[in-house]
Amino acid sequence: MRRLFLFSGMAGMQGPPLAALRALYARPENARYFTAAAEAVARVLDHVGADAYRRELPGGIPLTAWLRGDPPDAGALEHSIVDGLCAHIYQLCLLQPAVGRADGDRPAPVAAIGHSLGLIGAMAAGLRTTGRRQYAALCHDLIAMTALALIRCHQLTPPRKGAAAPMAAVTGVPAEELRALVTDSPVHLALENSGRSHVLAGDPDDLAGFRTRHARRLAEPGVRWTYLRSTAPFHTPLLEPAVRATLEERHFMTFPLTGDRLAVPVYVADAPVNLQHRGDLLPDVLAHAVCRPLDWPGTVRAAIEDCRPDQIVDFGPGPSARVFTRETLRGGHHGLRYRSVPAPTA
Repeated sequence: MRRLFLFSGMAGMQGPPLAALRALYARPENARYFTAAAEAVARVLDHVGADAYRRELPGGIPLTAWLRGDPPDAGALEHSIVDGLCAHIYQLCLLQPAVGRADGDRPAPVAAIGHSLGLIGAMAAGLRTTGRRQYAALCHDLIAMTALALIRCHQLTPPRKGAAAPMAAVTGVPAEELRALVTDSPVHLALENSGRSHVLAGDPDDLAGFRTRHARRLAEPGVRWTYLRSTAPFHTPLLEPAVRATLEERHFMTFPLTGDRLAVPVYVADAPVNLQHRGDLLPDVLAHAVCRPLDWPGTVRAAIEDCRPDQIVDFGPGPSARVFTRETLRGGHHGLRYRSVPAPTA
């Protein structure tokens, strides 16, 4: 069986997978991993200082307390810092090598892809790190860099006011038309998810103005506009300074990340599409995960055409990446099967 590993960037409308994380935390074999995860988050919060995140998360991110059952502060689970971080921690936990087996308990993938922040999970899968101690050390670094990047993104983002948000899903309008509509506009075509499912991003006031200017087109049958839960304008040039700031603090990443260390291809829709052919991976991965426009159909097709998988294994935590992948491949690849890694229940 040729398996393609798939990772979503955030949990989506159902919120962070806290119940699943609590179930994983309760397993003794995961103790080292969650200790490394909590230490990574605490280290970053101590490094940036409370002023960097107090506006967004007044109570901080007491990860261990949440995992032990303490309820998060009101609104914390709706914030993209927490959503993205919990999704990332969940995926990395599922990727651990099995106890007593250096090569893990699942067959190796032939390739991996990640939607938005899910690219970081895809890279971890591609590294095929052996041994749980070494893997926990890698995860400490990846979780720290992810937390740092998300915090730096929100330091650039003004607080949300009113109903408008920095990201909005638009369905029923082709990408080419949306791209033309945003030309010479402060609004960006951030994500091309499938043939007729896309996301615009920018300052909330600019998005609201765009919606008003094109109200007639957006009200046509089959067209829908939905503000997303995201609290920052991901996949736009507005967040490029956040990626640069994160890279200036890359001392949190002690594990070497270069393309030649990837045991299997990890794809992005940007030449060269296979990250195995790049050098230093961290700048590319952070940029593709945070501030570069995302072409998901291009990413999916590159992986499918190059690696010819028989099965797509979805590591979640939400269904969005799997849904967009199915939409992209609709009408072809009839023998391709899908399997979701089951989320344990509390």
